[in-house]
Amino acid sequence: MKTKPQWIHEPDDGRGHRKVFVDGQEVGRAIYADERRGFVRFIPDVRTPFTHEVMRGRVEVRFP
Repeated sequence: MKTKPQWIHEPDDGRGHRKVFVDGQEVGRAIYADERRGFVRFIPDVRTPFTHEVMRGRVEVRFP
């Protein structure tokens, strides 16, 4: 399996639980985060798990 760059975050990348923030606001249900390009894909509603939205801004990922 190819290793992803450290600035790319996905739920199944094996690096554990973390919190994702865009412009200082926490984003719940994030499915992809790119700290360098500044965007996060997230599931806006648990009732529609096959749709996603994108937020853009200053992305920060924190490991608790």
